[in-house]
Amino acid sequence: MRSSSIRSTVFIALFAALFIVMSAIQIKVGSYVPITLQTLAVTLAGAILGPRKSFISLVIVIALTATGLPLLSGRGGLETLTGATGGFIFAFPFCALIIGFATQALFRSEALMRNRIVAFIALFVVFELFGSFLTYVPGVPWLMHVTGLGFGKAMTAGCYPYLPGDAIKSFVAAIIVLSLKPYILRIQSSMLAKENSSPIQNIA
Repeated sequence: MRSSSIRSTVFIALFAALFIVMSAIQIKVGSYVPITLQTLAVTLAGAILGPRKSFISLVIVIALTATGLPLLSGRGGLETLTGATGGFIFAFPFCALIIGFATQALFRSEALMRNRIVAFIALFVVFELFGSFLTYVPGVPWLMHVTGLGFGKAMTAGCYPYLPGDAIKSFVAAIIVLSLKPYILRIQSSMLAKENSSPIQNIA
């Protein structure tokens, strides 16, 4: 039980660090929302860590950012979390949570996983829906609230230019997750060693 707890802590910290690093890689587009690799980090965290631990990992980053640490694209503090990208930032833990549940459900489907093309398409759809589109649900309205932009202009400033990149990141994430599936199951099983009834253990 102790070793699984240590593993969990290590992986939670690793994916928190991955999210921070991928936040630092950015391309400025317009005045409000830069292109980053944050959604790729969120997707991989959800798929690899599972729902609960990926959620915790990203909440930790947000909490540390709130204290003033410059963890999100070199910025920190409450003004970062409540700025134009605040809706996206607070969506990330929930995106990872849903991706974690959805990926585990897909992995449990032997019939689906038997066909790699179908499995890839299913993962891509999950990642695109919950790692990309879901972030815009709170992200765009919050952008409107902070900037005073109308819906059309907010979509142009904070959604449309990013959709092709989101598709590419979902594509890459699906390749990575499908390729690493056996290792992902082992990682999740090792972190849930004390939960003998865990469905992940049963199929690992």
